[in-house]
Amino acid sequence: MLIKQTTCRLFLTGAWQALLDTLFPIRCLGCRARNAWICDPCLSRLPVRQEQHCPNCIKHITPNGEVCFACRDEGHTALSGVFVASYYHDTLLPCAIHNYKYRFLSALANPLARFLQSALEKTSLPLPDIIIPVPLHRKRLKFRGFNQSELLARELASLLTPGIDLPLESDVLLRIRATTPQIKTGSREERLHNLRDAFAIHENKVHHVAGKSVWLIDDVATTGTTLSECANTLKKNGARSVFGIVLAR
Repeated sequence: MLIKQTTCRLFLTGAWQALLDTLFPIRCLGCRARNAWICDPCLSRLPVRQEQHCPNCIKHITPNGEVCFACRDEGHTALSGVFVASYYHDTLLPCAIHNYKYRFLSALANPLARFLQSALEKTSLPLPDIIIPVPLHRKRLKFRGFNQSELLARELASLLTPGIDLPLESDVLLRIRATTPQIKTGSREERLHNLRDAFAIHENKVHHVAGKSVWLIDDVATTGTTLSECANTLKKNGARSVFGIVLAR
């Protein structure tokens, strides 16, 4: 009886998937080819930034997107830098990110992570001790069903060191206060106020970040304030360095 029930359940699952594939076929967001959200040829054509800039002032070209000397000396940010893989304008990438976040296409995590991996391999950035995704508040997580930064980080961790995943700490950094999306805020002061006291370290996991180099993973950096506030929280709890890694800005 159990075998029959399992067989029936598998058949129904397969039939449902076949119906979904018929009604809503998976097509490349770039060229409309079947069976992939981003096909390999389109993925290979995504532009990689040739220059990285200081994430704080945006004025100076710096190696791998490190914070420039002036901003570092003035203590404007707790970040060591932000590496931005590509551009957020008229390319396939913003379309993919939009579908990933707002149409809830979690399967896009893999091709986006593959693109991020290929961009990172062109840098001299050393691998971190741990990878931490920018967290979602529990209300947003419940609404979306997944944290897009966590899925991206998880895929990236497995790609960078095949067979030996980099440690991924998805529940160390917490978003403890629901905030307005940064894109809906105006001035720098508004953005800072919006995120003030929004992040914290899990009280039982401070030792997970103490003395560690961290890659902080997010999909997009708009102003960099979110990454900076997360870095502040991590550094206050003993992280040795925090480097932001994003797909686009």
